[in-house]
Amino acid sequence: MTARYLLEQQVPATDVATPLPAPAPRLSPAKPAGPARPEVGAARPTRVLLVEDDDTLRTALRLLLTRHGYTVFEEGTGQSGLRSAYLRSPDLVLLDVILPGIDGYEVLRRLRAVSDVPVIFLTARSDSADVVIGLTSGADDYIVKPCHSIEIIARIERVLHRYRAAERQDEAVYDDGVLRLDSQRLQAWVAGAPLPLSVTEFRVLDRLVRHANVVQHFATLLKSGWDAPAAVGRDRVKFTVSRLRGKLDGTPVGGESVVSVRGIGYLYRSPTTPPLPPPGRTSPPVGYGHAHTLQGL
Repeated sequence: MTARYLLEQQVPATDVATPLPAPAPRLSPAKPAGPARPEVGAARPTRVLLVEDDDTLRTALRLLLTRHGYTVFEEGTGQSGLRSAYLRSPDLVLLDVILPGIDGYEVLRRLRAVSDVPVIFLTARSDSADVVIGLTSGADDYIVKPCHSIEIIARIERVLHRYRAAERQDEAVYDDGVLRLDSQRLQAWVAGAPLPLSVTEFRVLDRLVRHANVVQHFATLLKSGWDAPAAVGRDRVKFTVSRLRGKLDGTPVGGESVVSVRGIGYLYRSPTTPPLPPPGRTSPPVGYGHAHTLQGL
């Protein structure tokens, strides 16, 4: 689903295609000893994509980030870094500017067309003009190397904190017996099983779920997910909802619970919501799943 969307957005197939890894042996899942309830304190490790062509520096940065609890994906070229950013959905990208093939500026430009993942440039280019170019091209921060490891961690944590900060007027935990959302830890579960979501995916789902059966305009979802201006970024919402539906499919919630309202936005219909009576006149369904039921709202 992600690859199809990227291709529809004119992303070259070479940026998306990647060899499939060998399948891991399938193990029978162990039965839980007690009721399947989420661990309240167990937060998902933050995933950082590190794109750096210097092998020695990349290894040092990986060890530094791992030591501070981050899960690290490594790439050594702009092309492979872009592909990994598309398909791995990291929580943050630490990106060099001078890279083999396409440089960091071009990586960021292509990435910003379909994603709002936080990006920090980590580069030896220290000229003020380079810093301005980096920040105005969409980077969240710009670190000049060499620098102290403490500064790198502090900058990462600051960007992540700013990115995840959102005013919430609702209670921290939502639980309808099937879907559980923890707005403080940005964690979700379906029927007691963890549902892995990116920060943006969680924010959009959280907004939809806490305002179930009420249409959420694209501008509202942009504000909730990215704190972005209302006039831009509908494709960001569509792509995020597409990923959400893919993750909800196969769960008791189902991808069809997120309903398209063509030209306006989306709404959430819980699987526990009683079905609406059929409308008086028949019309072809629109959007995704049971969007035609909007006639009865």
